[in-house]
Amino acid sequence: MKIIRIILFALLIISNVPGVLANTPPPPAPTAKNASTNATLDDDTPPPPGLPINEDLPFLIGAGLILGMTIIYRNRIKKASM
Repeated sequence: MKIIRIILFALLIISNVPGVLANTPPPPAPTAKNASTNATLDDDTPPPPGLPINEDLPFLIGAGLILGMTIIYRNRIKKASM
């Protein structure tokens, strides 16, 4: 069972590498020729979307606590039956 977990962990790590490395390059730095005093008004790029970071955070914390308690409970039952 330990070998299966190691293989699964390695596959998950390898499959996440392209997503981490797929960042877009940063925009070029403004030069003195095209720099302005008010860059926010002259910028044609749309503003970043307002994504809420902590919208479902209480649900994630609760699910993590329940999962952790379940794993601890199962391990204690296994050790008691040995």
